[in-house]
Amino acid sequence: MSNMAKQLALFLQGKGEGILGTDLFVDSESQYLDESIALCHAGGSAEFKLDAPGSWRKLSLLIRSETSEGAQERIWRIIGKLLEPEEGIIDVDGGLYTAQITALPAVQALDAEGRCSMKAVLLLKQVMPVAESWLEAISQYTESALSLQWRVYRGFNGTCRPSVSWQCTGWHSAAVSRGAPQLSKQFVGQIAARSASEYQLAAQLLMLGLAEQAKLPLGGLGGRWLTVLDAQAATRSGDLSTGVMTVTLTGGAAAPQVSMPLMAKLHTDTQIRNK
Repeated sequence: MSNMAKQLALFLQGKGEGILGTDLFVDSESQYLDESIALCHAGGSAEFKLDAPGSWRKLSLLIRSETSEGAQERIWRIIGKLLEPEEGIIDVDGGLYTAQITALPAVQALDAEGRCSMKAVLLLKQVMPVAESWLEAISQYTESALSLQWRVYRGFNGTCRPSVSWQCTGWHSAAVSRGAPQLSKQFVGQIAARSASEYQLAAQLLMLGLAEQAKLPLGGLGGRWLTVLDAQAATRSGDLSTGVMTVTLTGGAAAPQVSMPLMAKLHTDTQIRNK
């Protein structure tokens, strides 16, 4: 049994969607139950070429019910819990995951007992939030600029709406004489709203706030600040409720301390001999 598939099953169990081994199954199912959920591994191409093989799984979600309405209601309810978990992310025993639906629910042929089934395909990916001072600065600014209902994800794309997912996508450094070198970083924020008007308001608030503030406080000692060099926002083609915001920040970077390797041994000879 795949550990990640079992983790997802435990998450659904915790949300009241069945009991593992009773009516909720991983890579198996009972033919005798009228109501059940099965999570099975799905084959196909590798969607994530560079991610570690153990960090994601492609799974099929199969719902069986006595009625077509029951199967549809349940599979869409489960998908809603996977895409918009109450905690903002799927959290099971300290492991953090996001789910992406790659094939929408489809009606399956009736079984021998005349029961209805629906099937969807999803990608389950384990994520690790990024802890970095510049990323934290733009994330904290976003949280203060938007209302409390907005979630801000750090270093990975979240699935809840409304939300902003910040990631660092580029670096540039420039030497400065008699001082710390200047470092510039480009951040991309994926904005996912529930409507076009909600997206427009959020993008406007973020853009105007950056234009007025121009500097972001950098956490830690010393009272350092980051300067906003540029900010742009654009909606995605075909979906006016989502878009991308790009922000470039610059600030001083302390040069790394270079240390010489320690000598393994030092020997001194007090006797000087003439040859």
